[in-house]
Amino acid sequence: MPSAPSLDTLYDFIVVGGGTSGPVVARRLADAAPGAQVLLIEAGPGNQDIIMSRMAMGWQNIHFTEHEWGYDTELTDATLFHDVSGLNGTLMIRGTKADYDEWAEFGNVGWSWDDLLPLFKKSEKFFSTEGFPAAEEYHGTDGLLHTTVHPLAPISEAMLKSYIDQGYDYKPDMFVSGGGEGVGHATRTVHDGIRTSGADFVDNNPPANLQEKFKAVGVEAEVKNPKDGSIRSIILKAKEEIILSAGAYNSPFILLHSGVGPKEHLARYNIETKLDLKGVGSNLSDHLIVFQFYYLNSRMTYDHLIYPPGALDTTVQEWIENKTGVMGRFPFGPFAFLRADKIMEDVSEWKDAKEKNPNSDPMGQKPGQPHIEYFSTELYGGGPQHIHLPTRDDESCFATLTMLCGPQSRGTVRLRSSDPRTKPKIDHNYLSSPLDVALLAEGCRHVHNVVVNGAGTRDHISGAWPKTRMYPESTEEWREYVRQQAGTCYHPSSTCKMGPDTDEEAVVDPRLRVRGVKGLRVADISIMPKLNNGHTQAPAYMIGEKAASLILEDHNLAVTH
Repeated sequence: MPSAPSLDTLYDFIVVGGGTSGPVVARRLADAAPGAQVLLIEAGPGNQDIIMSRMAMGWQNIHFTEHEWGYDTELTDATLFHDVSGLNGTLMIRGTKADYDEWAEFGNVGWSWDDLLPLFKKSEKFFSTEGFPAAEEYHGTDGLLHTTVHPLAPISEAMLKSYIDQGYDYKPDMFVSGGGEGVGHATRTVHDGIRTSGADFVDNNPPANLQEKFKAVGVEAEVKNPKDGSIRSIILKAKEEIILSAGAYNSPFILLHSGVGPKEHLARYNIETKLDLKGVGSNLSDHLIVFQFYYLNSRMTYDHLIYPPGALDTTVQEWIENKTGVMGRFPFGPFAFLRADKIMEDVSEWKDAKEKNPNSDPMGQKPGQPHIEYFSTELYGGGPQHIHLPTRDDESCFATLTMLCGPQSRGTVRLRSSDPRTKPKIDHNYLSSPLDVALLAEGCRHVHNVVVNGAGTRDHISGAWPKTRMYPESTEEWREYVRQQAGTCYHPSSTCKMGPDTDEEAVVDPRLRVRGVKGLRVADISIMPKLNNGHTQAPAYMIGEKAASLILEDHNLAVTH
């Protein structure tokens, strides 16, 4: 572990946020500039103190605990040091080549797929699996994140067979190579049963000039005395730069409390406007997912290792002693991308959008970008609303998940008061677009047909789970199911979006510098000009790598690739 900071030290660089991007920035700066003092600040404890953060399946024991912010929205954001990379689904689904080429087309020079691929690879050390045809040229070989693909449970092997039977092209390693349609396997940030995360960037042989604990000239922070619990406020100052890496909720929240944001909103709470920047906290985007649960007529999942009385204790103990078993993997099967043009062609909202703009995709997706991502579980589970546990040894259940790509609905992050201790007001405005509802509904209907008709699964499905539930049939029933069941995939983004000078909503420029503020950058997924079509862990690490390289270039320090 790095040493604790001296509170009277003037630092060269201060990184605020020990989540996914922040530790990458701090480590790269400290490595490249051994004469510089780098401080990484985070609200939560180190994950070496929380065993469940190293256990891939330990996330359910961290969610909805003191290690989360507990924001009063459907979403949460983690205070576990080294963040959501310590409690996420371990997935390294980068998104498509077209996603990042579109970012560059928006005017963000240096952010195309070809520009970013070396940075995606830099964080990774990929371990090949016997029999898996990895796209080795797209994987990293000497990064701090240890990754591999997982073996599939019987139900996942069956789902893969059903996708292929129903017309999906099998592309085993498509999610690292930028592909936009097909079915394949996702790389995971787990190797030999142990999750790797942002923690590894500061806990793995850290340089002496990197400290962690708790022009912009300083950061006001609160420090808790471990002896008596008292709290005092301190000012930490940076000679060079402050890098804000607090995530899509907290980065705009900190900026707003610092007087950087929409003037009329700040005035409501008597906060002096230092810079009227209207995009701060706007453009909030997220991926919605819908679970569909199925009851199987034979044991094809890991439910029997988790839910019957005493089973979980035995499974956890196996991991503690040997780092083996189901707790050392995250229970997802194959993943698939779908272009939905065919399944949507007779849907009224889709047809209306096509009539208005015949040359544009109704969801704004480019060629090579999917409309839907599918994945499936290897046991029962999901959110806190999923309470129908299969506790009998002979009960076996799984779920498909339908994830909306290119969502139209946008929300905001705003203040509730001038007190920075209060929680932000988060309004995702979910499903406010009729197209979002329509596409999710047809996406759910499509994957249901894959399950009940596909060669791998059709003979194993006994019905819906719980057994009292019936599958929707009509279009309106599917839409109502979406309205009731849709929830977050934990991918909030774009609240400090990146853009050129001509973009009035842009908070940071393509070098991640906050507009109008010297010595301040944002480096996390809040800078995404548009949410990627995939998951956000891999882009978050990439953004950390990119931010570090930009800072080092601007300060004429060595950049290593």
